[in-house]
Amino acid sequence: MNVGIGTYSFGGIASYLGLGPSLLEKFRTIRALGFSCVELLPVDLENDVADIRKWLDETGLEVTSVHAEPTLEIVKKMAVLGGKAVIWAGTPFCSKAEAIEVAHLLDEMADMAAPYGIKVGYHNHSQEFYFDEGKCLLEHLLDNSTKCYSQLDCGWAMNGGMYPPYFIRKYRDRIVSIHVKENCRVAGPGERPASRHADTPNPAAAFAHVKELPVEERQKILDGFTQNAAANGARFAVQCKMGAAESNLDWKEIKKALDEQSFEAFWVVEREGFYDEHDACIAQDCAWLKENIR
Repeated sequence: MNVGIGTYSFGGIASYLGLGPSLLEKFRTIRALGFSCVELLPVDLENDVADIRKWLDETGLEVTSVHAEPTLEIVKKMAVLGGKAVIWAGTPFCSKAEAIEVAHLLDEMADMAAPYGIKVGYHNHSQEFYFDEGKCLLEHLLDNSTKCYSQLDCGWAMNGGMYPPYFIRKYRDRIVSIHVKENCRVAGPGERPASRHADTPNPAAAFAHVKELPVEERQKILDGFTQNAAANGARFAVQCKMGAAESNLDWKEIKKALDEQSFEAFWVVEREGFYDEHDACIAQDCAWLKENIR
């Protein structure tokens, strides 16, 4: 089992905005901490693809995927880099009807990506487990898509009230990847999520071609996200140490459920809450997985 990590874990929103260490510096750290593969962000692909390929070869890393809205440009770059999937990291939808809209859109994206050998997936947070008309929103999405895969964020799933092994088995052969994120509390999905037709700005738009923005403007965007996160500080407090006594995730059972698929899903660590120094936490995540999950 190859264990990967997303570049998002090295700076969070700052990484989306292209602030902080360079991509090569992240690759070197990721390899040094014990990982063998990496999940990218849209801003990472604003580097020259030939340079990214060279940096991957230098560090011995493989690319599994990118967290980005699937576009032809992104798909082509991932194909050149040997990636497996473009994962949409979330879009607003609040009902069965809107989940079906997103499902059909994802199927169109999958048709676009298929000739390049790239899968299209959807990444959940907790709000996709909000129930409408007898099922959670993510179930409505997958039930009405024939070509989209799930990247199941196990931490947010459990936090939202969904037991990951059940979900993996229900959607066997639809789980292209999991995000490895510990969780120690079930909070539920919260109130009804925002509608995709609401007249409100889409936060993801701030991350499109961010390197075209001056550094000062990107810093201003980051400051806004940081202030909002401070006002909602409990969000990442549920992410405990891997294998901690307070964890409510059974990673061995998750692995067993994934092994029932006809293909191997890739594992991507995503850490947003830190119980120790940043790199120490991430290195311990990797070491725990290699020691305990076979």
